[in-house]
Amino acid sequence: MWFHESEIIWRYFDVGASFIWAISGALMAATRGYDLTGIAAIALVSSTGGGLLRDALFLQQGPPSLVRTPIYIVVAGIAALLVWLVGREARILRPFARFAGLVDAVGLGGFAVVGMQLALRAELSLPGVVLVGVVNAVGGSVLRSLLLHEVPQVFRPGELTAVASLIGCLVHLGLTRGWGLDPRPSAAITVLLVALLRTGSVRYGLRTHAARGFVEAPVKDERLNAPTT
Repeated sequence: MWFHESEIIWRYFDVGASFIWAISGALMAATRGYDLTGIAAIALVSSTGGGLLRDALFLQQGPPSLVRTPIYIVVAGIAALLVWLVGREARILRPFARFAGLVDAVGLGGFAVVGMQLALRAELSLPGVVLVGVVNAVGGSVLRSLLLHEVPQVFRPGELTAVASLIGCLVHLGLTRGWGLDPRPSAAITVLLVALLRTGSVRYGLRTHAARGFVEAPVKDERLNAPTT
């Protein structure tokens, strides 16, 4: 994605958030024992999944940013190679893995800001702008979880992820469109707010909950009740 000169800040945000999430995805793959190919694949999906959903589903302004510029593939490759090399010494990898949650939290806010700015440029409705921001923020983690054979965290009761992104998008929209604040400090405030909400929910146990009155029941294997012959 190539921004006008006056909007170069959003390109830096996008590339920075992509690198952060590529590192996070690469760490998750490495801790599962994946080889370099697997680490690179998870890093790429983690860092560009939200952008792919944004470009293909909502903006539809030609080929996705992933293939229009080499920067995203290069960033994911560097992150994967770095983690793969560092991971040769498990004791070196462990401290990096401890920061995966903080890395995710910072990237979450960065992606939300980039998605909203691109949606505003496309002149979407304000609710649509917020939706694109949230999808841009959590899309990579959803696709990453599917590749890792996990239920995406944003669909399950747990720490604030999509909710933190939604709050950040609403605050960013209020600062820029409501108060007329410059987008650059608004973006910094949004990233900081989303990161604090995300890390705070993990640290202090702020969680979402399933719908009241519904209890998750174990899946029954019908074969156990099948009549014998």
